[in-house]
Amino acid sequence: MEKTNKIKAIFKIIGWPILFGIGQLLITGVLFFVVGWIKPISFTDFELQDRMKTILFPATLCSFVLFLPLFLKKYKNEKIHAFQLRKNKILYYILFGIVTSLVINVFFLKLERMIPIPSTLHQVEVSYDWYYVGRVISTALFGPILEELLFRGFLYQEAKKWMKPMRAILFITVLFTLCHVTVYSFLTAIVTSFLVLDALEKEKSLAAPMLFHIFLNLTSILLIPLIVRYQTIMLDILFIVSLVCFVVLYHLQKWKVKEK
Repeated sequence: MEKTNKIKAIFKIIGWPILFGIGQLLITGVLFFVVGWIKPISFTDFELQDRMKTILFPATLCSFVLFLPLFLKKYKNEKIHAFQLRKNKILYYILFGIVTSLVINVFFLKLERMIPIPSTLHQVEVSYDWYYVGRVISTALFGPILEELLFRGFLYQEAKKWMKPMRAILFITVLFTLCHVTVYSFLTAIVTSFLVLDALEKEKSLAAPMLFHIFLNLTSILLIPLIVRYQTIMLDILFIVSLVCFVVLYHLQKWKVKEK
């Protein structure tokens, strides 16, 4: 009986990201149809990529408004973690998110220059317009908040009821990673998942993973397009400095935990 309940619980956990993904696709599809039907500013004359860029922010906003109350309700039902975080910890996780993003992205930039793989980050082009503002808000605010509420807020807590802690961490990491489609986002999601789960367990607050995730994404969007044209030697220096800062920040938190 317990084994049956465990299987049902696992399928229920898997079902939530699927539901979230389907919901986002449906919202995007409906908005795509509606905007195409209204045809503002010759919308149908745009390239498909430009059309998708146009509705990115409205679609993400709709997803945020629809899913946020649901995810918050499920999160509060767990009655385990809060959103409170001390001021020094707020600064810590902001810095940790920025440094981690630099380490990961600069590593990928260096990798593209070292081995013959399709260059993606080097082809990043940014147009600083309203679409870009919408992308920043969608990717660096709405996305992290919803994802942390979903994956770490209640799915991880649910997984721990049926699995050992390490298995729950691996299970949620796999689920979270599979929701990212590009190679870079896939690999970044693996690293991110372990770090935010570690932050959640240390702080007993979802604010820590949220802050880390928000500033990790924000750094990727705002800074990477600026450093992508750096010479290799500059990337090497930036990578070494970022890596040292990452190690220091990570161990600083471990030392503080041990002192308690």
